Amino acid sequence: MSTETTNYLREASDDAGETVRNFTDEILEMLLDKGEASDGLLNDYPNGDAWHHESHVDKWYNLSDAAAVLDQLDEFEETDSGLWEGLGMKEALSACAAYTYGHAVYNEWREKIQQINQEASIIIDDFDLRIADLEDDDASEEDDPPAGRAADKATLEEEKKEALRKMIEDVADTP
Repeated sequence: MSTETTNYLREASDDAGETVRNFTDEILEMLLDKGEASDGLLNDYPNGDAWHHESHVDKWYNLSDAAAVLDQLDEFEETDSGLWEGLGMKEALSACAAYTYGHAVYNEWREKIQQINQEASIIIDDFDLRIADLEDDDASEEDDPPAGRAADKATLEEEKKEALRKMIEDVADTP
């Protein structure tokens, strides 16, 4: 008989990473447009609220699993008893565990977005400096700037985008 215990914090981190992967295009767009991505999954991402609820909260736990979730994720425990008002004890415990797990995933999501924003800042600053150097070179040319410079700038913009996408994927995969 196996007595393996699920590591719910690890699962929450994995689910947060899956959420980052699901919204990679939106995160990338925010980084390119605003320099940072929002951690407001429920309001700032298309169907983010539904995604979170359907993927992380809308779960049922048996008594032993619910107890394990609540024990392991006690710092994220849902305390709004109105969410399970009128349910039987087993269903109420399952609901409390489900919302608690959802809080843990959301916390992990926010930490991943914070890491993405920190790493993106470095990538964006580096590429923007390189692009600005190209533009300064263009401005200092007395005649028309070489045609290759516009291509170089477009290449750097594309490289920046791909570096950001790879970094987002790496953060999503980090436990």
